[in-house]
Amino acid sequence: MRTPTVFPVSRFFLAALLCTLGIAGRAADAPSAEPPASASTTAPVAPEISKRRIEDITVTANRTESAAQDTPIAISAFTGETIEKFGLRNQTDLQNLVPSTTIQPYDSAVRGVGRNFRNLGGDPGVATYMNGVYSEDLYTATIGSYWDMERIEVLRGPQGTLYGRNAVGGAMNFIYNKPTDKLEARVKTVLGNFNAREIYGMVNVPIWQDRLDARLAISKRKHDGYVNEIGRGQDLDSGDEGNLALSLRIRPIDRVEINFRNNEARVDRIMGGADGGGLIALYGEAFGGKSRDYKNIVFGYRQINRAQSDSTANDFFDARNPVYSFRNPSTGASIEAQNLRPGIDSAQLDGLNNKGRGLTLSPTKCLFKNRKNIKGSDECAQTNGFNSEKFDQHGSQTDITFAATDNLRFKYIYGFNDLSYQRITDDDSTFSTQHDRQFYVNHEATYTSNEFQAFYEPLKNVTVTSGIFFYGAKINQRGDFYSSVNDPQFSQPATDFGIAEAIFGTPDMVGLYSARTQAGGDKAAKGVVGVALGPWLGDPGNTRVHHGPRTSATDLEYGTRTHRDAFAAYTQGVWTINPEFALTVGVRYAEDKLEGEENLFRYTELPLTNVSDPEGLPSLADFNVLRGALDPDTLQPTGAVPVYTTGIPFSLSVFRKLRRTDQKYTGRINLDWRPNDTTLVYGSVTTGYRAGGFNLVFFSTTATYNPEKLIAYELGLKGTYLDGTLQVDASAFLYDYSTIHTFGTEVSLAGGTTTSVLEAPGARITGLEADVVWLPTEHLTVGGNVSFTPSEYTKSLRLADGADPNTPDKLFNGTDRLENIKGNQLLQVPDYKGAAYASYEFNLGEYGKLIATGTYSLISSVYFSPFQAKVEKAPGYDRFDARLSWTSTDDKWTASAFVDNVFDKVSIRQILINGQETGFNRTAQLTEPRLIGIEAAYTFGK
Repeated sequence: MRTPTVFPVSRFFLAALLCTLGIAGRAADAPSAEPPASASTTAPVAPEISKRRIEDITVTANRTESAAQDTPIAISAFTGETIEKFGLRNQTDLQNLVPSTTIQPYDSAVRGVGRNFRNLGGDPGVATYMNGVYSEDLYTATIGSYWDMERIEVLRGPQGTLYGRNAVGGAMNFIYNKPTDKLEARVKTVLGNFNAREIYGMVNVPIWQDRLDARLAISKRKHDGYVNEIGRGQDLDSGDEGNLALSLRIRPIDRVEINFRNNEARVDRIMGGADGGGLIALYGEAFGGKSRDYKNIVFGYRQINRAQSDSTANDFFDARNPVYSFRNPSTGASIEAQNLRPGIDSAQLDGLNNKGRGLTLSPTKCLFKNRKNIKGSDECAQTNGFNSEKFDQHGSQTDITFAATDNLRFKYIYGFNDLSYQRITDDDSTFSTQHDRQFYVNHEATYTSNEFQAFYEPLKNVTVTSGIFFYGAKINQRGDFYSSVNDPQFSQPATDFGIAEAIFGTPDMVGLYSARTQAGGDKAAKGVVGVALGPWLGDPGNTRVHHGPRTSATDLEYGTRTHRDAFAAYTQGVWTINPEFALTVGVRYAEDKLEGEENLFRYTELPLTNVSDPEGLPSLADFNVLRGALDPDTLQPTGAVPVYTTGIPFSLSVFRKLRRTDQKYTGRINLDWRPNDTTLVYGSVTTGYRAGGFNLVFFSTTATYNPEKLIAYELGLKGTYLDGTLQVDASAFLYDYSTIHTFGTEVSLAGGTTTSVLEAPGARITGLEADVVWLPTEHLTVGGNVSFTPSEYTKSLRLADGADPNTPDKLFNGTDRLENIKGNQLLQVPDYKGAAYASYEFNLGEYGKLIATGTYSLISSVYFSPFQAKVEKAPGYDRFDARLSWTSTDDKWTASAFVDNVFDKVSIRQILINGQETGFNRTAQLTEPRLIGIEAAYTFGK
């Protein structure tokens, strides 16, 4: 759905909701009356009145069990029954039913608070919890496709005084079914298009009466790729996921209960794009809104002088090539420019240079021009076919509860999560037999947490929850940019006639950890930067990233390490003043100690100018002519040897050690008002905080950034009306940021540019949310949600947009290119989002029941850069899902048929942005196409 139509629809929905609240309130308060007797023997048919009532859901948002409607927090809760009813099996399904929430491949954002740029040295904005155990990775909690899950809770707003990790945006709680004292089992299978085949199983066994129960759950999902690969290899974005979980429930004595869950997960699929790895090429990145350039060996522009006749001069006017007119954004002056000439004009070096060589397919194939009207059948990409993703994870969650007295209870929670993530993606998104650049990454992490809680009721109207939390995270990541076609520019020694060795004074090529060794390794001081240089002797195929493949022609390799130790202490008290009012006050102290290091090895070139150096260095053109790379008469590439586009090749190793400590107190105050038994009104003020972090991998100018801070104001309503058949949850909120994390392009200390997390000095997010469920008849259920979240940066921050094709950095300096982002929309925050659903139950008597469900959802456009540029904009879209389910009279058999995304509308889920050194190309990951399937399940022992 196009954005202009979203506003009136949302405004109408809000107006109707307010009217409904008023009508509902009057109806709930009005006394019931019997209809008057009629003298007619033919009475009018009375409308069907629902005898059903909305059942409240028990949640643990306050770390203890309470009814969702009695909990003064904005919550979206989904029981296992709801998950089955709506067929929720992935992140997109969940996103559609939660207000103000977007979910990326591995992260989520609630009310605009998330992780705008997945940075190795930073924390997510929304915390993920599995059975009370914190995880930095949302992916870990969703691999099992929500199978055998008791409940999913999405808490919107800062959760700063009851959770060990301060979730500045909110928290997602995934609570799995615990073992019970009943012998039962359940199996389910799903078959669908794209050769989808899924199998699920669960067995629950009581081992020792009232003392020990066990539960085993397994899931296995596969499907072929959604994205048609027209290059080489299998279709992209396939699925192959498996998860095995064993749970135990132990009650050694009456006052003690131990719950243990251990899971093993594995993913092995064809990569289809994710953070930093989009494989869908977009149109409109180059200057003038044209397609990205595949023809030129180098990217960038040079200002020309039409009177300049010296062909070696940087401003030479070449009548054979097109002239482009740029406008200085600062002065408004017009500038004439032409493309940089390979081997003559020094270019910004990157491993993607020369990517125009050897293209087998037309670069215009699978280039998405219209972002608003993409069909699932249109999804395609061209690569060299080496795309994969592997994920192995082992996790355990343990909690021990001890009821010391009737009003004092203790709980200990232990969590362990160990994972290994590997992927290979085609970094240049082309199918070339002569030039190719692949990216391999190996990410290994271990997370450990210990939390101690005490729940105390000193008075009948006072409850206190306190806790201390210890958390440790160790993350190691290695990355390798290499060529699958053994590109000679990087696989062979440089033909530089010994100049590099003479300059650097060593015959040896440096490696990834050469600079680290020179700087003192583990004993290096905070902030130290080490540099080691050597000649380029080529990479014939000896490079091997830990646990990864042997690669050749590596032009860049990196290794990062982070170690976080976190501590938190919190307490929150609730005072029930009288039957109408209750006051909640909480405080939390948090301390984060973070250590990190980055190591980088790369092929680079010592810049040569258009003029020979008086000290003996040749000009860039002369150097390439001597090597045989340029024709001496025409100065055109000969193709005999690679053209050096900047200067003399050499190997570079860089190392940096970082440390920081952040400490912060946060608080919450909340007042509840209960005007009647069915209505809760609450108002709260909460301070939110996210620790600072590091910009790792590519040696950003901004090595470290400070914490994110906000104050959240919220007014909420939770009400049940019309004799329990209508439930309305609504809230209004204001987030006032004193510091917010955003990101921008910076110059790298190791050459080129890199994307960095930066601090914006102020921002504001305002919002209205509503979630409605109505049971108008005995068989019909309708509901939906809507959210309106306008946002903006409120204070001046001038940043240079290194990815703007209209202001390339070879033509304009940093001052000219600065843009003030004040007033721009925040990253990945849709202004509007909503969903509506309806389900109708047909009673088939002895043949069971049939339930038809339809869900419609929409989301407005979002931006993936703070500059609010069209080329970083993902347009809004809508989606309709349909489902028909049958259940037997004994509830043992269920069968369903479903169509997700009925109209096959596909939109952009994520955009990866690049600058001049890669031709300003944009790549993306898309949402799922139309999925059609059937499923069947049977329960034993019910």
